[in-house]
Amino acid sequence: MPGLLDEICEALRGHLDLPNAGIVSGFNEALKEEDLKELPLPGSDEIPVISAVDGGSNAVLMTPTLAVVLNRVYYNQFLGMKKMDHCETVEFISKTEVMKKEGKAIFRTEVYPISGGCPLDPLEIDTRDQSLMVGNMYGDMTRAVSIARRFCEWKMAERAVESGAECVLIDGALQTAFKGETEFANRLYQKAKERGAVVAGLSKSTIIYLESGYPVAGTVDFMARRKGYERWIIRLGMSEEWAHHATVYYARLHEAADRGYRLDVFEGATGGQLDSLLRGLLACSSYMWYPGYPYPLIDAHTYAKVGNHEVESLKGQILDRLSPEEAERLELMERASAPHEVLDSLGG
Repeated sequence: MPGLLDEICEALRGHLDLPNAGIVSGFNEALKEEDLKELPLPGSDEIPVISAVDGGSNAVLMTPTLAVVLNRVYYNQFLGMKKMDHCETVEFISKTEVMKKEGKAIFRTEVYPISGGCPLDPLEIDTRDQSLMVGNMYGDMTRAVSIARRFCEWKMAERAVESGAECVLIDGALQTAFKGETEFANRLYQKAKERGAVVAGLSKSTIIYLESGYPVAGTVDFMARRKGYERWIIRLGMSEEWAHHATVYYARLHEAADRGYRLDVFEGATGGQLDSLLRGLLACSSYMWYPGYPYPLIDAHTYAKVGNHEVESLKGQILDRLSPEEAERLELMERASAPHEVLDSLGG
């Protein structure tokens, strides 16, 4: 064992000898230390109104072929750290079933509004669609159930633009993943261009790496340390993935932040809009318990999440409508989807 651990440490040291340049894997530009830009302290310059958009989901019922999910999508408006009066929330239940259509197995999702309005037509996607498959394995229910909420997030971002947001900040990257999702993203981008707004996505984590085998996170952080920068940004470039219409950056937004974040900015943004976005982000990223992370996204996460007590109440109402025999069958199907609960409860 000691020899094995020594070998692992030796391999690890190779990954810790971070370079000062490299090609970012999957992007179209080289990463160079001289391209790292220092960001100024937030000052008296005019800052934009930022709306953050986030969604939350929690399964009420989950079987291999039927899922009922409670969804909530929310956006706010902030000027710096000050929350403004306007915000909007939509809640809906989505029901996703596996069924056969024209000789193929599909996932079909129907949406039932509870409050607010996020009209979505029934969504259908082949179980063998590449956006759902992992290798040669057909898509499963756990991935399919997130499509309705994701599409609603794009629609709510449109509403944020219509409500006067100068910058719309989405939780996560601006990459589209599901069949038909690009259409929702493009409608948002077109609306933003018409209104002179900018759309961005900020990711809490990133696994981007250089073609030489070093992570961008860490490599850029140490570049900044060598230059003495406390707040900074560097451009990684445009993704080679054709449906990803954004320029990607890596940025640290506060001197007390313990990490940088991936920042996607949609390709229609001008240089002036990027500068405005950065001023806005610097002004709203000083929350003492999470410095460097935009507070509008913290607020959006808080109001979008769906608690267990909410879905347990809904599940109880459904079970009350089933016969004892039907409830027993449902329980057997649900157990098939969650085998680790028993193992995780065992000691050791």
